[in-house]
Amino acid sequence: MVEISVIIPTHNRGHKLRECLGSLMRQDWPEEGYEIIVVDDGSTDMTRQAVESLSGGVHNIRYLYKTRQGPASARNLGIKEARAQIIAFTDDDCMLEKDWVRLMVESHKKRPAIAAVGGLSLTPDSGAARLIGQFLSNGAIYTRSNGKDEVIFFPTCNVSFKRGIFDRYSFNEDFPLPGGEDLEFFWSLYKNGERFIWDKQIRLMHCRDDRLASFMKQAYSYGRGNFLVQKVHNDHPLLKEIRSGRFSFWLATLANTIKIPRFSYSLGRRLIDEYKIRNLGKRISVYTYFTLHKIFYLAGNIREFFRVRRLPLGSVPKTHIPKLLIMDITHSCNLSCRVCDIWKTGSREPDIEASYVKGMLVEAKTLGIEEIALSGGEPLLRKDIFQLLAYAKEIGIRNLGILTNGILVAECFQELRPYLIDRTISLVFSLDSLRPDIHNEVRNSDIAWHKTNEALEKTRLLKSRHPQVNFNVITIALNQNLEELYDIGLFVQSLGANSIQYQPLLPNNLKMHERKRSRYWISDSNLPLLDGVVDRLIGLKEDNPAFVKNSAMNLSLFKKYFRGALTSEQIECTSAHSTVLVSNQGTLTTCFSCYGDVKTNNLKEALDGDERMRAWEKARRCSWPCLLPCFCDQ
Repeated sequence: MVEISVIIPTHNRGHKLRECLGSLMRQDWPEEGYEIIVVDDGSTDMTRQAVESLSGGVHNIRYLYKTRQGPASARNLGIKEARAQIIAFTDDDCMLEKDWVRLMVESHKKRPAIAAVGGLSLTPDSGAARLIGQFLSNGAIYTRSNGKDEVIFFPTCNVSFKRGIFDRYSFNEDFPLPGGEDLEFFWSLYKNGERFIWDKQIRLMHCRDDRLASFMKQAYSYGRGNFLVQKVHNDHPLLKEIRSGRFSFWLATLANTIKIPRFSYSLGRRLIDEYKIRNLGKRISVYTYFTLHKIFYLAGNIREFFRVRRLPLGSVPKTHIPKLLIMDITHSCNLSCRVCDIWKTGSREPDIEASYVKGMLVEAKTLGIEEIALSGGEPLLRKDIFQLLAYAKEIGIRNLGILTNGILVAECFQELRPYLIDRTISLVFSLDSLRPDIHNEVRNSDIAWHKTNEALEKTRLLKSRHPQVNFNVITIALNQNLEELYDIGLFVQSLGANSIQYQPLLPNNLKMHERKRSRYWISDSNLPLLDGVVDRLIGLKEDNPAFVKNSAMNLSLFKKYFRGALTSEQIECTSAHSTVLVSNQGTLTTCFSCYGDVKTNNLKEALDGDERMRAWEKARRCSWPCLLPCFCDQ
């Protein structure tokens, strides 16, 4: 059985690839237990012949050819063709130690909850170009997060992943060069709660090109790629010195240019100490190469800045397909919650017609949108709700989220039951307290707590008999329930729910200074308590990464959010990008603007339009981020 697939993207380096393949063929692991997939990204040299000459008597090497689109695209093709449950990557200029495959497999088996395992990459000599390249690459692996050092990145020359990761993520093919695409990929995983392990026993020799021209070309590529990462993720902790705004970019670039001598001396000193370099000539060479690296890195920043600005609006990022589609199918509600004002307009606003909802369901499935949710108001109030669910089942939708306050679930449970059992739908309940008085106070109802818990119990019993049933809970963090947030998580877990998502209070979508006026806002006197609770929730996340839907970073930012200190520099709103909201009137909307209407255009046309990218750019610069996980934790 093939347990691990090793993917090698390559372009015009057939001579180096031969040595890499040789090291892979000498592994202390059965030949039938791993496969080697070479993805030739448009080579014009003897790459094909190099592979064919080695694979003649070997059955576990496959060669794939594609037109040149960059390493991100090559890796995605390799992933698509891979057969194993562990997907590993190395580069064509690497020599792997003979236990590399075995240790990768064993490391994953020991750590079933870990998304990725990275190894230690070494350099074969003490030349400045190779030392600096490896030093900078290794230096990006760790960062300080949530009060501790965390692994946030591995270079893709020495890393492996659980296969399931690629059911949800892929390398961003908008990155045309070898540089930045791996940084962007890992940051997307990390922000979504995935965690990684650095196993330094897994070793290889990275034989980087040591010529000066190659060193400068690589620094330039990294500069271009990292600018694009910052453009997509302005919260990346390693790229704080880069700015992408029209004016802020030039100010930041000027500051970074002035700091080149300090950069070169500081990092040069660290490298010299780490490798105990005594020779004066080599020391001077190290400082010189660091200076050259920074100059060409900044040149890459500038080149990418101009490339991005010349592209048609909407081209960066080119990821048109959102991860999450939320459809507000009604504003009618059977509660008048004190932290929401949607119910105030329910009687005046007609529900969006079923034909449009069905059209969006078809398009969402066709486009490959991962998550679809029906929201409101209370979706179960729609008279045609079960016609919509039957249609979702007919077209093969799975885990269609129904966001409900739970009041009606027990009453219509027999009708919901078959859709839960066959996984057409998943229920998402609102539960704000284990205490009836608090939950009912927030929901402005005497029966809300009882009805919601009755519905949760019915769903729990159903899942005990049918484990495939999917149900989840959303809990709003309030001043009144702060002390029980952790216990709510344990309670929800005891029910067998698939997940809990903690949502910071957003009273009526108000600006930050107005939010603080809410009686449910966490008081200044409770802020120390908040800090302790958040740390416990992060611990719950680490122990149950799939159960707590928030990322650890999202949870940690609750501390800043309730102090009114959160800015768009620290968190990026993905409304109109990773998350698309369709209102009960059919408009695609953010907090600031509309960018399409499914009554006049289909969903695909709205998603491809320039207005969507303008709406996203405006949302991501929001001056009072809401921190709602559906918009700020993608």
